[in-house]
Amino acid sequence: MDSIVIIFLLAIIALIFIYVYYDRFKREKKTTDPSAYIEGLKALLDRREEVAFSRFREAVSEDSANVDAYVRIGDILRKYGKPDKALQVHKDLTIRHGLTPDDKRIILRALAEDFTTLSDFKSAQSALTELLSIESNNKWAAEKLLDIYAHEEEWEEAFRIKEKLIKLEGGKSKSGLAIYKFLRGEKLFNEKEYHKARLLFKEAIGIDSACVPAYIYIGDSYLAENREEDAVEFWKKLIAAVPEAAHFVLSRLKRALFDLGKFGEISSICAEILEVSPKNIDARLTLAEYHFKKGEYSIAVEHLNLAADDHPDSLLPTLDLAKLYLTIGDKGRLGELINKLEERREAVENEYRCNRCGHKSKAKKWLCPSCKAVDSFVI
Repeated sequence: MDSIVIIFLLAIIALIFIYVYYDRFKREKKTTDPSAYIEGLKALLDRREEVAFSRFREAVSEDSANVDAYVRIGDILRKYGKPDKALQVHKDLTIRHGLTPDDKRIILRALAEDFTTLSDFKSAQSALTELLSIESNNKWAAEKLLDIYAHEEEWEEAFRIKEKLIKLEGGKSKSGLAIYKFLRGEKLFNEKEYHKARLLFKEAIGIDSACVPAYIYIGDSYLAENREEDAVEFWKKLIAAVPEAAHFVLSRLKRALFDLGKFGEISSICAEILEVSPKNIDARLTLAEYHFKKGEYSIAVEHLNLAADDHPDSLLPTLDLAKLYLTIGDKGRLGELINKLEERREAVENEYRCNRCGHKSKAKKWLCPSCKAVDSFVI
């Protein structure tokens, strides 16, 4: 009986010893030296990727549970032109058990970068969509997803994600959405689905009344259906909404109005533009062309001179003046114009420019006043 008691006590003591050493073993295993991982992070900050790579490998050999170190190893591999190996490292992490939401977030971000680098945009979409399901306010993921949808021309999805981004950024204006609605319509336009395209273009204008391409393409779609009157109406609406964008449709309007036998209307259209935008060169030149075709040469000259004064860097008014003087045979004024052009040519050709920053000067300088480069001016 005594021997049974002794054996029983010895068994209990043995169990206590096993428990104590097992507990110590567990604690020792859990307590790993983080110095290699920290040194890797520091090396990354100092842009010493090779050192960082080596330290992170040390870190994971000591602690295989360090997910962040594995992710960074893959990121370095991708940066140095090995996205396929980076993908393998990051993919291996996804099959681990017990990943925290933060672990999943950094793994999915890394995978999205890998897939994008490898031009596997569908897989990148999936990774980013999953990342947003974990962290719905992740602005980086939303922006990356928007870029991919644009690359794949998935405009409906791009519109949806842009809407989300505007909310994340706290923006009240939805004008940035209009272009995605337009691009979806452009796709239909190119497929000659003009009516369906117009519905989307009009939605774009409803979102942003200054959506220039929507007005242009509505007019173009009507023109494709031989509805010139409707085309003219929408191009006029563009000029009323965004006068500075008139140059996009003035040539279209001239052709359409001529075909309709209403070319005279171009004069009042240009006058309306110049009322709100007096230095609009396209309206001014179009008005000069109108008077020139009517034989009203003196009025045309006035408009061309105004355009030349308002836009001294543009050669268009000068060229149109030259054509006009040549047409009416005014050799004296044509000669004066050629002399002015010669002066401008010399001024441009003899202009000095800093070969470092591009700063321009009419005189040679030996110290650039802009970037302080020494003896950098060339003709």
